[in-house]
Amino acid sequence: MSTFQASQYFEDLSFPFHIEQYTIRKGQEIPLHTHDFVELVYVVEGCAVHEMSGMTYELRSGDIFILEPNIYHSYKGAMNKETIVYNVLFKLELLHKELNALCEIPSFLDFFYIAPFLRKNATFYPHLTLSGLHQTLFENHLETLYREEKERQTGYHLVIKTRFIECMVQLSRFYAAHRNPHPTPAYTDEQWIASVVSLIEQHYNKPFSLDQLSRLCGMSIPSFTAKFKAYTKKTFVEYKHDIQIKEACKMMETTSEKIADIAYEVGFEDLSFFYRVFRKKMGIPPLKYRLSKKEY
Repeated sequence: MSTFQASQYFEDLSFPFHIEQYTIRKGQEIPLHTHDFVELVYVVEGCAVHEMSGMTYELRSGDIFILEPNIYHSYKGAMNKETIVYNVLFKLELLHKELNALCEIPSFLDFFYIAPFLRKNATFYPHLTLSGLHQTLFENHLETLYREEKERQTGYHLVIKTRFIECMVQLSRFYAAHRNPHPTPAYTDEQWIASVVSLIEQHYNKPFSLDQLSRLCGMSIPSFTAKFKAYTKKTFVEYKHDIQIKEACKMMETTSEKIADIAYEVGFEDLSFFYRVFRKKMGIPPLKYRLSKKEY
């Protein structure tokens, strides 16, 4: 199985973005592979079978999905027609600041983080299918991204980032309008809570809300809150803060980053609030903690 590296696709690692249009030929098999960057796949036309996380899905025109790093997947082309797809490859650093603004949109969090996470649920269909005007608008954006990267005229980095952000906002809006508000539970309540705990551990710096996570589990907020505390012995906020402060401690011990930057990276927008939470958890302020570790 192949692992594709960022250096194979991004000529400028300070601007980790690449878009290509690829044709899956009739009957072609693209072996199982993974990559160390994020990939957004959009099906322009045709059909192919996509295998991912041990499950297979038939792709159609308008299908779009996001593959986070280290996810193995493969394709098999249809026997009677070719399939044309856009592959948008990028690393999260490309939109570091913009992602924080996008994460304020609940449906973006759902589509970009929760939807990929839910692939382990056999009842969850991992592709969003655009149609009508949404499909036309999105294809126009992709065509612009493709042209800008190929022509590389003055300011093309700015155009690419702007258009790509528009793509993310459009997808969030479409996802919000077409998602199933009542997911079919495929897990027991305990399995759902365990899955949410894993999600928080992976994305502790993202502003997930109780409403989002309870809806994900098909529970009311009071029910989710009670079951989460029964499972972890902590409230959702306490559990998340524990992970954030633990990561902040690691960064203070192993990097020379400013404390304000560390607070921001682990998910605290308010520096004074970070100081209060840190002191409550660790018993001393962040700077004193960092200095104490340097004494050894």
